[in-house]
Amino acid sequence: MTATSATVVIFPGLDGTGLLSEDFAAGDWQGRPVTVMPIPSDCPQDYPSLVRRITPELPEGPLVLVGESFSSPLVMQLADQERQRVKALILAGGFCSSPVSPALSLIPVRPLFLIRPPATILRKFLVGSSAPKSLIHRVSQAIRSVSSGVLAERIRVVLALQEKDCPAPEEIPTLVLQARQDAMIPWETQSRLERHFIEPTVVWIDSPHLLLATRPEACREAVLGFLESRN
Repeated sequence: MTATSATVVIFPGLDGTGLLSEDFAAGDWQGRPVTVMPIPSDCPQDYPSLVRRITPELPEGPLVLVGESFSSPLVMQLADQERQRVKALILAGGFCSSPVSPALSLIPVRPLFLIRPPATILRKFLVGSSAPKSLIHRVSQAIRSVSSGVLAERIRVVLALQEKDCPAPEEIPTLVLQARQDAMIPWETQSRLERHFIEPTVVWIDSPHLLLATRPEACREAVLGFLESRN
């Protein structure tokens, strides 16, 4: 893989809008083409359905797939399907099984998204106590721009996720970006993701859960370093 041969395709987290990936995507990628692919909301939100919906829209040619949080199992399945042209797989704040007890999938979660999320909750679980108000506004805007039904369906999909649902193609170099202050993903789930791959490169970043939004430069630097090491 040469420095500019593969398109970096970024899939966002639970909101799926791509609003929170803008700073990460907008920086200097040293000549590599970069695109953010929002998660479609006009189809079932389980991962196989999303893979079928997204596959025809992928850029042509070699790819580097980046999946944050909710999208991490999605890009694992896409990489498995498109393994002949996926040159690298990047997982940010990801998981390969439900971060919490699957029994919680029985709890109705849609009402939780009918109210505006308080800034204190966003800071505690997603962006950290030092996040600027502008980032809090963007996170809130991203969440509120998606229907409560779609968000609830995505939550149920995550809660039902099992490790067998997440392929780990041995021939695809994989970078795992882990957040040191992740209040959403337990340490055991982070560790399980690392063990899920044969020889992943793991980089721990001093960040809360939304790494690409809170530490875009550090994440981009880690990704570029990883890609350069694979040329």
